[in-house]
Amino acid sequence: MSKTVMYMGAELTEGADVDQEFGEWEDDQNVTNVIFAVGLTVIKQQAFYGCKGLTNLSFLMGSAITTIGDMAFEETGIITLQGMEGVRKIGICAFASCRNMRTIEGLGCEEMDSYCFAWCTLLQSMKGWPASMTVIPACCFRGCIGMTTVDCDLSHVTSIGRNAFEGCTSLLPPSLSKLNADPAAVLAFLKRKAFLERAPERRAFLCSLKHAHIDFYNRTGDPCGASRRIIMEFAGLFPAA
Repeated sequence: MSKTVMYMGAELTEGADVDQEFGEWEDDQNVTNVIFAVGLTVIKQQAFYGCKGLTNLSFLMGSAITTIGDMAFEETGIITLQGMEGVRKIGICAFASCRNMRTIEGLGCEEMDSYCFAWCTLLQSMKGWPASMTVIPACCFRGCIGMTTVDCDLSHVTSIGRNAFEGCTSLLPPSLSKLNADPAAVLAFLKRKAFLERAPERRAFLCSLKHAHIDFYNRTGDPCGASRRIIMEFAGLFPAA
């Protein structure tokens, strides 16, 4: 049975049950779609916690929602995260343990708390990281064991929180996916991985490799030296000169 609900986001009134504000449809398996009250900007914490019938957030498109509260969609059935371009703040564990989630598209947020996408075990790619977010929060993708690729530009990211990718064993080598791995080393690895996996940068890399190869050959007669140098730099075997 599917159900469309009207989300009012009402403030908790004196003497009312706490569920009036937190978890209005918590664990309601029939909720499949949401309509927001006109002008509503905040989805409160735990509002749709455990609603397995919610498989995507396309209903956010065109809404005025700018803030998603703590645990608002934790343990829901979301498969594809869409319609998030207008959302500016995402709370703690907002999408944690969404174990069917496979893709995240169109994030536009400016503020994100820890554990946002933790334990989304089928999430395959870190995709579309917001240009306004220079920090990847602590434990953000913790336990995302299915993640294999980085399909986004991370050149603007300056730091990541502790254990942001802990347990991401398909994405990182063992030394970097362990508990309390060095965040700086994790970020450096992800930036190299993102560079090599994104098509435009990969073409630029191959182009620079070709020109370096020609230049090095013209100067030294060694056709392999420049290629080896560039490849080793991007593999992190030694820093660029």
